[in-house]
Amino acid sequence: MRSTQLITGALAVVATTVPLGIGGAAQAGEPSATTTTHERGIVVECTGSVRGRDVFASLYENNLFVNEMQVLVGDGDQQVGGNRRDPDGFLDRGRVRAAMKVAGHRVVITGTARRVGDPIPVQEELDDAGQHVTSTGFHRSLDTGLRLTWRKQTVPLTCGTAFAYRLTVTKVPIA
Repeated sequence: MRSTQLITGALAVVATTVPLGIGGAAQAGEPSATTTTHERGIVVECTGSVRGRDVFASLYENNLFVNEMQVLVGDGDQQVGGNRRDPDGFLDRGRVRAAMKVAGHRVVITGTARRVGDPIPVQEELDDAGQHVTSTGFHRSLDTGLRLTWRKQTVPLTCGTAFAYRLTVTKVPIA
């Protein structure tokens, strides 16, 4: 389970700094022009335990590309889970609500998330899918109070990664 959390966490951070969308590299093709986008959203990654099984839950929002929920319960051969896209997102005026089915049972994440602290400047550059990508902007921590309900049991979640982001992303074709 731990390796899944780390990989998913790394992907979420990359997704906020290089938002190509899910499957973006395959969509990129041959870039022909410089593009600049202004992107904002959230990344929230949480862990917990329900019915004696480890839980990993992730909520990702991006105003231009995709809003996605992912939940994994258990590990190894006993792991169940999935993901769900939602065009409306999960955070609205400080309230979080996300739901999907896992192993035939509805899982619901509810609670609060509010911006706290000072904005943290972000500036990253990398090459991806034939483009040089520059992301500049800010991350801001989110204070979360979330809980997960699955199979009639509600448990608190601990969110180690939780931030809002506001980025300007410029993609320049690599000659």
